[in-house]
Amino acid sequence: MQEPVPQDPRGTPSDISARGLDRALLATARGFALAGGGLFIGLIGLSLVSIVGRKLANAPITGDVELMQVGTAVAASALLPLCTTLGEHLRVDFFSDFAPAAVRRALDALADLLLGLVALLLAWRTGLQTLDIREAAEVTPLLGLPLWLPMAAMLPSLTLVALCALVRGWRDLTTPAPRLTEALS
Repeated sequence: MQEPVPQDPRGTPSDISARGLDRALLATARGFALAGGGLFIGLIGLSLVSIVGRKLANAPITGDVELMQVGTAVAASALLPLCTTLGEHLRVDFFSDFAPAAVRRALDALADLLLGLVALLLAWRTGLQTLDIREAAEVTPLLGLPLWLPMAAMLPSLTLVALCALVRGWRDLTTPAPRLTEALS
């Protein structure tokens, strides 16, 4: 019995060409994702220690919620570049599912280019907000953690998301679509 062949291998690593920039972006995005995942694991440990300390010894970690909030923002932003590079963002393809592959590819390219522009806008505005918060010397209530630090830590991730999306969109617009048999091999 013959195995069914997938109709569209979008988002698979074979969709990423062997060109230097694509490979470098993928490697960098993977590094960011590993860092974000490590930060999430650290936050889980922090939460566990705080909960156990609160229940058993009436000694929770002071500022655990503040650390969870800022850590989650930084960690989640670090996961976005890999999601973008692999094309694994949520998509509503109800209307385009029946379109020809060339139309879907053009729509995906347009979506990636728009994502890149929005991510650039977010990086720019986050950078400006970081400067404003630093100038105002805003800190968290319990720990006194400067709020500009986690915002500054999100800037490289947002910039990398923009770069990954723009490169992916440009590549999809300018290179011929891979044949299904080549993409699966």
